[in-house]
Amino acid sequence: MIRNWIKSPLGTTVASATAASGIALLVALFTSVPSHGPPSRALSSQVELLIRMEVFFTTLNLVLLVALAVIYVQLYRDLPNKYTASLLVLSLALLLYAGTSNPVVHNVFGFRPRPNIGAFVFLTDFFIGLAILVLLYQSQT
Repeated sequence: MIRNWIKSPLGTTVASATAASGIALLVALFTSVPSHGPPSRALSSQVELLIRMEVFFTTLNLVLLVALAVIYVQLYRDLPNKYTASLLVLSLALLLYAGTSNPVVHNVFGFRPRPNIGAFVFLTDFFIGLAILVLLYQSQT
């Protein structure tokens, strides 16, 4: 019974979200958080938590979008038309957004976190993640 549930679209979506959450949690916990402001200035624990939450959600979106792009590439190979091509372009555009909005990527390229960090910074990434989950579920039905 469990095997049938995992093979269902909902089960596959839940399994993908769980795996992506695990990867995102590892990245959020074990990457160094870049300093905020001047190099000598230390981060408060609240700002560090907000940055780690943003890292979690943007990494989660990035991993889910990679899975979605793979599904859309397979769909385009099976059924090449304008609609499937636009789905592929949409997933690639969202993939670029998720990659460039991740604070880890900013740190890799030498940029510091935004000075206006707050709860609303990662809320948009949370809602984008929900939309990605809907697209991931719909792509399997």
